[in-house]
Amino acid sequence: MEKRILRILSDLQPHSAKELAEVTHRFGDIIHKLRGKGYEIATIQSAGNKPAYYKLVSLAVV
Repeated sequence: MEKRILRILSDLQPHSAKELAEVTHRFGDIIHKLRGKGYEIATIQSAGNKPAYYKLVSLAVV
């Protein structure tokens, strides 16, 4: 699942929580793990009750 989420985010465009939840309902845990591996992933809050968006800002430095 981690690779699938990373593949989606790799276009460097914002992706909704709804879109990522279609891959796995535990996408938040995967984003947390990717951040721990050095990937910079921004969380973009939407106004009101709309879901957040996630955007890969930079790739991990190995």
